[in-house]
Amino acid sequence: MKLELVHSSVVYAKCDVIVNAANDRLQGGSGVCGAIFNAAGWNELQAECNAIGGCKTGHAVMTNGYKLKAKHIIHAVGPSDGDEEKLRRAFYNTLVIADSNNFKTVGLVPISTGIYGFPLRKCAEIAIEVVDEFKPKSLEKCYMYCYEDAEYQTFEDVLSQYIENKNKK
Repeated sequence: MKLELVHSSVVYAKCDVIVNAANDRLQGGSGVCGAIFNAAGWNELQAECNAIGGCKTGHAVMTNGYKLKAKHIIHAVGPSDGDEEKLRRAFYNTLVIADSNNFKTVGLVPISTGIYGFPLRKCAEIAIEVVDEFKPKSLEKCYMYCYEDAEYQTFEDVLSQYIENKNKK
């Protein structure tokens, strides 16, 4: 499966499904979460999230996309405590949901790097490795949306290094 970096907000993604870096209560917040809720239609999206009731760290759930170009949103809950395995599971479970719903494209975002303070470089390493190792049935392409310059540069550096290391093997 191909991974492509995009220097833009995920709210503009023309993917089948986009990812929200969610909290375990599935409440709208700030950062990418707030941007997604605002673009989708806060009240409608929050009502659907409230009906779901929450999501454990490392897991993910899907809602409608409402006013977004993407028809659905996968809300992935990353760790607030720096747990790398939980972050790995959040990315993996996101891909499982997208693939099991026969989506072809998914718009990912850095998870847990905002208010949860997960190191951006380590997030990039985990996300790229999970995408590379995932064996999809329907997913063809993952887009990693990096809104800030530092995010994009970090993901670009880590992806280049990952490809270089993989080619040496």
